[in-house]
Amino acid sequence: MDGGQWYWVPKTVIQRYAVSIGPIGIAVYNVLASMADKQQECFPSQKYIADRLGYSRATVNKALKVLKDYGLIAVNKRNRYHLSYRLIEPTCKPLETEMSTGRNQDVMPGNTNNNQTIRINNHIVGNKKQLNPSGPVLPAEFQPQTREEMVASDIAVGLKDSKNMFRFINLAKKYPESLLRRALSEAKEIPDDKIRKSRTALFNYLLARYAQK
Repeated sequence: MDGGQWYWVPKTVIQRYAVSIGPIGIAVYNVLASMADKQQECFPSQKYIADRLGYSRATVNKALKVLKDYGLIAVNKRNRYHLSYRLIEPTCKPLETEMSTGRNQDVMPGNTNNNQTIRINNHIVGNKKQLNPSGPVLPAEFQPQTREEMVASDIAVGLKDSKNMFRFINLAKKYPESLLRRALSEAKEIPDDKIRKSRTALFNYLLARYAQK
């Protein structure tokens, strides 16, 4: 991940494993890759992954098992109800990652995701209105332009609380993404009848508790 709106997936996952793990496996792997921290670890619930992709939890569970069986991820138990997933860098054969053709004229054969492309795309805004952090209202056409805004958007959607988007953006700038997603994942897993105030309040409580550790 480059700290903005990009994340990385080893080409070997496509070149060597795509046929074996299938399109659902590729999709689930990409969700994990998009959430992984610097240690290549993330903590989403299966329900969260299923909601993002539009699959059932059973389908996601099966895909995660396939990814584990092929050595692409390691699965560890954090507690009784939650798991963590660590991406394992796959091995590749010589020249296996070379995908360039004449269409990639400014990119070296072994490096199709080059820094030039990243610098250009990380600053593309188009005709979208920019988010004003001090503004009281979130633009209806708001689309995340940074990694922090994407995380904040996921939190807002997960908690069904878009009115606190600006606060979530500030939290995303303050805390590691892995910590935020861990608190979000656990807050979403709690049944409605077990929540005293609101799911957002529960998220804030969990985040503060984990931040103290």
